[in-house]
Amino acid sequence: MKRFLSILSLFVAVMFIIGLIKLAVSPNSNYSYPFLNAKLEYLKKHPEYNLYFIGSSKINDQIDCKLIDENIQGLKSYNLGANAGFNLENFQTLEYVLGNPSFKPKYIVLELQDKINITKQNLKTERSFGAFNYENTVFASKFQKENGNYKQIALSWASFVLNVFHFNKHYEERIIQDAHNRFVDETQGFSALDYSIVPRASEKELKSIIKERLESYHADNGKHMPNKALVEKINELAEKCKKRNIQLIMLIPGPAEPDAKKLQVYQNALSVPVISLVNPDEYPEFYLYENRWDNGHLNEKGSKILSKKIVPFLEKFLEKK
Repeated sequence: MKRFLSILSLFVAVMFIIGLIKLAVSPNSNYSYPFLNAKLEYLKKHPEYNLYFIGSSKINDQIDCKLIDENIQGLKSYNLGANAGFNLENFQTLEYVLGNPSFKPKYIVLELQDKINITKQNLKTERSFGAFNYENTVFASKFQKENGNYKQIALSWASFVLNVFHFNKHYEERIIQDAHNRFVDETQGFSALDYSIVPRASEKELKSIIKERLESYHADNGKHMPNKALVEKINELAEKCKKRNIQLIMLIPGPAEPDAKKLQVYQNALSVPVISLVNPDEYPEFYLYENRWDNGHLNEKGSKILSKKIVPFLEKFLEKK
C-alpha cells in the first residue's frame, strides 16, 4: 500500500510539473470566455478588419465600431471587448492575437487599466483563474510587489496553481460558441447595455452616483505615480506589436472611474499614444443621466457620443502610420 501511495504521489507531482511547463511554454491557452472566443473565431475568418478594440465592458458595451468606421475612410474596426476583462485577460487576448497569423490588424486599441487585484467578484466571472498563466502571474507579482501588496502575490500564485488543474472551467463553452449571437457578426462586436439583462440604475440612484463620481474626481489631488511593472509590460507589448507592423494605442474610456486620475499619469510614461476621455470638463456628456446606464457605463446613446469622440484621435494616429 505504501509503495502504491508513493507511486501515486510521484505521478501527481510529475503531472503538476508538466502542467507548469505547459503553461510556461504555451501561456495563452487557458483563458476561457465563450463570448470572447466566439468573437476571435469570427475575426479569424474576416481578415478585412484592420483595427481591434480590446478591453472590458467599457469597450464591449461602449464602442460602436460601425459608427467609427462611417467617419474614418478606409477603417474597418471590430470590438473585441469582454465584460469583466481586466488587465491580465486583455494582455492574454492581445498575446493570442499577436501569436496567430490569421489576425491581420494594423492597429490595436487597448484599454488602459490597473485592475490586477483578485476579489470575490473576480472569482465569479467567466474567466475564473484562466488568466493566470505563467507570464501573467509573474507580471502580477511584480505589479503587486511594487504596491507592497504581498497578499495579492500569494493569491496570484494560488490562482496559477488552480489554473494548472483547469479549476472552474466552463464545460458548456462550445455550445455557447456555436449558438448564433448577433453581437458577434452583425454589430462588429458592439453590444450596448440597453439590450442586456443588466437593469438600468434608477434615476435617483444614477444621479447620486454621477454626483459622487464627479466630486471624487475633482477632490483627487494626490500625487499619483505610474506602476513601473505596468509601464514595462505595456511597452513590451508595444514592441511585440511593432514587430508585426501593428500600432498599439492605449485608451482610457469615459465615464471616469474612482481611479481616473491615477490612470491619467500613464499618458507621459508610456512609449505609445494614450487617448483619455475621462475629464468631466472636456466630456460633460458622459455625466448626464440621459446618457448613462449604471454607475460606470454609458447607455447606447452615450456610447454613440463616446464613439464619435474617439474619431479625431484615431484619425490623427492613422495619418501618422
